[in-house]
Amino acid sequence: MSTTFKTVGYNHEDRQWDARVNVQDDEYLQNVLESIMLENAKGKFKYILVGGVEIGTLPNQTDYQVKHVHIAAVFHNRCSKSSIIKNWNIVEGNGYYLVPRDRSLPYKGWKDHHTKEFSKISKESKDWILYEECELPLDAGKGIKRTGPVLRSENEKKMKTDEVIIDMRRLLEEGKADEAFQMYPRNYMIYGEKIKAMIHQKKKAFFGKHTDPHLYLYGYPGTGKTSLFQFIYGDFYKKNLENRFWDLYDEEIL
Repeated sequence: MSTTFKTVGYNHEDRQWDARVNVQDDEYLQNVLESIMLENAKGKFKYILVGGVEIGTLPNQTDYQVKHVHIAAVFHNRCSKSSIIKNWNIVEGNGYYLVPRDRSLPYKGWKDHHTKEFSKISKESKDWILYEECELPLDAGKGIKRTGPVLRSENEKKMKTDEVIIDMRRLLEEGKADEAFQMYPRNYMIYGEKIKAMIHQKKKAFFGKHTDPHLYLYGYPGTGKTSLFQFIYGDFYKKNLENRFWDLYDEEIL
């Protein structure tokens, strides 16, 4: 079941946002563009698109005869409407539209709508996209299709799932991931990555005066907490999605 939003509250959070920003002058447009580029430089987006400048054609809408741009944004993490307005330097009095993406519509159609020629000021296709970075997510059924189910191997047919998992862990601890997949293909597809994460990612041990292994960083949604940790710690620390802490440590990276 899909949900189409006409408007949402400032505290509403989502990862995929659809926006229209009225840009009455070029200076304001440039400010919004630069703010979005800065957000992308911080690693906020999984995909970002700013369509070309166009003129509103519907008399019953607030952008009628007003220059505006459409924006498609897919974030790595959930962010609130208020944080987007702040971080993109959107002037609310100029007029804007900002709601979560309608999941019932395809990603390709989302991009096509924002980059269509109709109502664009420029008739040159190079001007129909002002800014685009990262890759547009694939629509369902457009990725690599499996030709059939992954069948159990002869070893898996003879063993209980618990026995398979125990032996898979042994092989993975010995660095024999390929062998584990060949012996237990079906269970490897289900449990392989979980077992590897359990083996390699461990809580960092702190000694001496450090008694609390966690570093706490406070801030409102969308203020860059995740990006800051990614920048400071790089590949050393990974966010533990099972709780609120960055306490997973991968010894193999060192």
